Amino acid sequence: MSKALVVGGDRIEGIKQVLQAQGGDKIDHWTGRKPGDVKRELPVNVNVIVLVTGWLNHSMMYRIKHLAHKRGLKVVYTRNSADGMQRVLEAA
Repeated sequence: MSKALVVGGDRIEGIKQVLQAQGGDKIDHWTGRKPGDVKRELPVNVNVIVLVTGWLNHSMMYRIKHLAHKRGLKVVYTRNSADGMQRVLEAA
């Protein structure tokens, strides 16, 4: 894992630490609060997308899932919990 995109949530320091421990060196974060966030294109070199489901609207989540599926990217779901994120990454 080298580049990750975290979508949703405001405070993602715990998630960033887990991703960095897994080898993520670049981590982008979209809060999903701006109206234009739904129309944004995924960054080019993203390897994994983390959807923070507790802080993300449905249209944003469905759009990201669709774009990720088209590009064959791994999508991880978490409820803004570093522990939950760690368990999901270890299980994958």
